[in-house]
Amino acid sequence: MLPANTPPAPLPPLHALVAFEALVRHGSVARALAELGVSKAALCASIALLEERTGLRLLIRPLPDVELSNEGRAYYQGVATFARGAADALHGLGKDFVTELRLSASPGIARLWLAPRLASLRAACPGVAVTLSATESLSDLERGECDIAVRYCHPGQHEGAIPLWQETLVMLAPAARVTALELRTLPDVLTSEALIEHPSIPWLRLAQGHGLEGLPRAPALVCHDLYAILAACARGEGLAWLPWRLTASYCRRHHLRALRRWQRVDKQYVLLHSAQGQGRPVVQACTAALLDLATELQTDPEIS
Repeated sequence: MLPANTPPAPLPPLHALVAFEALVRHGSVARALAELGVSKAALCASIALLEERTGLRLLIRPLPDVELSNEGRAYYQGVATFARGAADALHGLGKDFVTELRLSASPGIARLWLAPRLASLRAACPGVAVTLSATESLSDLERGECDIAVRYCHPGQHEGAIPLWQETLVMLAPAARVTALELRTLPDVLTSEALIEHPSIPWLRLAQGHGLEGLPRAPALVCHDLYAILAACARGEGLAWLPWRLTASYCRRHHLRALRRWQRVDKQYVLLHSAQGQGRPVVQACTAALLDLATELQTDPEIS
């Protein structure tokens, strides 16, 4: 028996840490049980033991969804870093060991660029299980809930941002309407046509860039999802003003055309690393693979 004044060991029983990490990662008791191969009673006992050994209240409630306390959320970051480090070490010892990489992107980037390239990313990074989440917020990066984030922003706003490609903004319309629209003036278009807007790419910026005060008319639809905007534009519900390199493939498939009023901007698509992720060799390898996949978008597709 240890003396009464002996400080607690920094590492609680491994089975308790494993149970906690799996429960929080899955966010579901059922999925955690399936992975761990234990009973619900054993899982609950492991969590209770971990709370006893740490002196922390880790969970507010485990059902129906796992909800962490503030202490539990902070402690989980350390536990998850420990778990990923162990998985990375095994991954580095042989191709049969799998490690996880968490990738975050805004919904438009996730659907238009990343999703069609996940197979290529996996092929370039064997033994890496990629988890992709679609969100506009960078809070997941700040909280260490993802390893790599892809965002459209000014690179100087984020330390360590790695540029993927710079964009060209274009006005998009159904192909059948482009000829007629090109014969009209920009003020006429901005005051008479229904406009669909992404909050980070306001039509007001286009009007101001052409010295048009008091324009445009209020957007008919404001949407955070580039994919949804493209779909609405293809249905004829309004004109869109969007990044051309990212959307050109969709436009070709869905008969959308870019009008020749376009503007190069200083925002770029960039890669950002979490503090925990940037030192992981697997993150560096996946970053290199993503940079390779982005080379196809470093020149403008034909605007016609």
